[in-house]
Amino acid sequence: MSNDREPRPSELEDPEYHIVRPEQDRSAYSDAYYRSAPREGGASYGYNPARYYTGGEPCGPHRGQIGIRALLALCLAAVIGAGVLGIGGLYLLSRDRREARQEGQNAISDEIYAQVSQDQDPEGPLTASAPPADAAAIPAEDIYAAACGQVVGIRSTDGRVTETGSGFIVTDDGYILTNYHVIETGYARGLPITVVTQEGTEYTAQVTGTESDSDLAVLKIEAEGLHPAAFGDADATAVGERVYTVGDPLGDLPYTMTRGTLSARDRQITIASNATVNMFQFDAAVNRGSSGGPLYNAYGQVIGVVTAKYAAEGVEGLGFAIPSSEAVAIANELITKGYVSGKAYLGLVLDNTYTPSVAQYYRRDPGAYVASVQEGSAAQQAGLQAGDVITAVDGAAIYSADGLVAAVKGYSAGDTAELTVNRSGETLSLAVTFGQAVPEDATS
Repeated sequence: MSNDREPRPSELEDPEYHIVRPEQDRSAYSDAYYRSAPREGGASYGYNPARYYTGGEPCGPHRGQIGIRALLALCLAAVIGAGVLGIGGLYLLSRDRREARQEGQNAISDEIYAQVSQDQDPEGPLTASAPPADAAAIPAEDIYAAACGQVVGIRSTDGRVTETGSGFIVTDDGYILTNYHVIETGYARGLPITVVTQEGTEYTAQVTGTESDSDLAVLKIEAEGLHPAAFGDADATAVGERVYTVGDPLGDLPYTMTRGTLSARDRQITIASNATVNMFQFDAAVNRGSSGGPLYNAYGQVIGVVTAKYAAEGVEGLGFAIPSSEAVAIANELITKGYVSGKAYLGLVLDNTYTPSVAQYYRRDPGAYVASVQEGSAAQQAGLQAGDVITAVDGAAIYSADGLVAAVKGYSAGDTAELTVNRSGETLSLAVTFGQAVPEDATS
């Protein structure tokens, strides 16, 4: 009998949460979710293929599709003599009701937005505020109505495989916040990224900026007069309070609302970039495709960005969201600059094939092997050279290129660190003052 099964959480040592990525040679990709990390050398986790973006009719018509049952009902009505005028009248009545419903939804969204302080933040257009002292929790149906005008579906496709996820409108002129992993593959491959609103309008979105270390991205669509979500103060939240999510689970159930409680604060979650992100834990049901959607408090304010669930056999109700305090700060930088400023930068090209086993084979020290040094970079000014092996940063051992990348993320531009370097068998100590990482395609 085969023993090739995934280990249960109880069998794992020091479980962490990691984003699940497909192998590079696979052709299907899935939205992200988190599982415990297996022991070194243990079985790796699989992933679920993406669903194709199909449609549905929550909050009224979505993507202009008519279900089979609705079509049969219309045909039957015609057969029994409803008549063309009767059907046309019903259509007009239905359209009027849809428009009235959307107006009502937008009015609720605007009312929630107006209740919080929206003073212009000098760092960007977005701000987060605690609810007014006299504010009362609003009905879940009103939160859902507001969400229908704020939440969007996001997809990218190469005609064969489609990635889907959620996002939400944060300004009235078309900025949208989502998770980086929702658009990562499509963006890297240069595929069109499509945003779909509740009423079925489709836009081709431009990527304003991404921040992989926090798993956030900002998109921009050409639209005016939208109804943005209001951000609540994440620091004013308390464990046990009611929370709601609205998103597109599985890519074919758009505008699904779930509710639960805020289960814990300050969960340190390790994501694909090896960065650690502080997140909320909550127990409202979320699934692949929910990523990038809003986590609402009882006042209809967004207090987090739904990012992941803990996926393991027998485990339920473990969702995670990036708090609004961090999301707003990052989104403002992505909108105004196109990148997050202040990140430490060395200016090295590392050889990822130099692993601990390779180092052992050649009887060299394990570490991060320097393939080349960028001209004028912090690394060059510190005296690093091609062929060096960085074995420690401020005394903390480094065993691989990934280890060095993770270590540098603990510093900011302008910080100074001591690098321990092996150069042709000689151990050196080099002081480096980190530069600032600025993407080549940054807007400023």
